[in-house]
Amino acid sequence: MASTVFSLDDTPVNQRFSHFREVVESFYIPIGLECEHPERFNAWVTGSELGEVSVGTCFLAEQRVSRKPEHIARSEDDRIKLILPLSGAIASHQDGNDVVVRRGEFYITDPTRPYEEQILEDLTFIYLLLPRNHVVSKIDQIEKVTATSFACEQPYARLASDFAHSLSAVGPALEGSKAVQAASVVTDLFTMVLWEHMSQVRTHSTVYRSTLFRRAKAFIDEHLTEPDLSLAKVAAAMGVSSRYLSDLFSEAAFNYRPYVLEQRLLRCAQNLTDPRLAYLAIAEIALQCGFSDNAHFSRAFKAAYGISPREYRACHKI
Repeated sequence: MASTVFSLDDTPVNQRFSHFREVVESFYIPIGLECEHPERFNAWVTGSELGEVSVGTCFLAEQRVSRKPEHIARSEDDRIKLILPLSGAIASHQDGNDVVVRRGEFYITDPTRPYEEQILEDLTFIYLLLPRNHVVSKIDQIEKVTATSFACEQPYARLASDFAHSLSAVGPALEGSKAVQAASVVTDLFTMVLWEHMSQVRTHSTVYRSTLFRRAKAFIDEHLTEPDLSLAKVAAAMGVSSRYLSDLFSEAAFNYRPYVLEQRLLRCAQNLTDPRLAYLAIAEIALQCGFSDNAHFSRAFKAAYGISPREYRACHKI
C-alpha cells in the first residue's frame, strides 16, 4: 500500500515551520498552527493508507494546533484522529475535556468539532485516522471520550496499542484485501476500547445516581417534621443542584411534593391514634409532623382520609 514520507531535512531551518504549515493540510485536515520558536522547528511523517484508515509515525516539535469552525467548514476528511505518543507530551482540549498525554497513553479528537492541542515537549507518536462512521455507530456519545486519556496498560487498550505499533511498521507492505482487513481490525480494536470506557462511565453514573436517590429519599424521611423542608434544601444537603435532583426524581418516577405530603399525613394519622399523644392538640401534632399551616393541614387530611382530623381521632379512640 502507498507509503507517505515527509521530511524537512532538505528545507532551510528558517523556512521549516512556514513550509510545514503550508503542506500540513495534505496530511490531514485544515488546522491553525503556531510556533513560539520556529527557528527550532522540525517535523517528519511516515505513513500508509490502508483502505479507510491512515496509519503512521510522526515527529513534531513544540507548537500549538487549533481546529476552528472556519477550518471545519472547508474540510472533507472527518476521520477520527488517534494519537499514541512514543515520547514527549501533548495537551488536548475538546468538548469541555482536557488531557495531557504521554507515552503509555492515547487519546482521540473528532475533527467535526473545534479542538485545541499543544505539543508541550517534542513529540514522536503513532497516529491513526479511523473512519468516523464506524466509530460513532458504536459510540453514541463520542464527545464523552474525546481529549480523554486511555492507559495502554488496560487489557483491551494494550491489545489495540500493540497492534497499532505493529501496523505502523508493516503498513507499507500490506496491499489489497490484507490492508483492508488490517484497517478493519485496528478500527474495531480501538472502538472496543472506547466502548468499554463508555460502558464503565454509564455503569458508574447509574450506580452514583441510584445511590444519590436513596440518600436523598432517606434525608427527606429524616427531615419530614421540618416545615421548611424543600427540594432546594434536599439538593444542598446532597451537594447537587435543585435541577439535577429534580431530574433524578423524574427519572425514578418519584414525585417529591406528593410524597412529602403523603408521608406527613401518614405520620399525623398515626399520632392522632396514639393514646400516648392524646394530650396533644391536633394543631400541635400537625406542627410536629411538618405542617406550619393548620388550615392547609385540615384540608389535605380530609382530602386524603375522607374525614377531618378531629373526626379521625374520635373514630380511633380506645
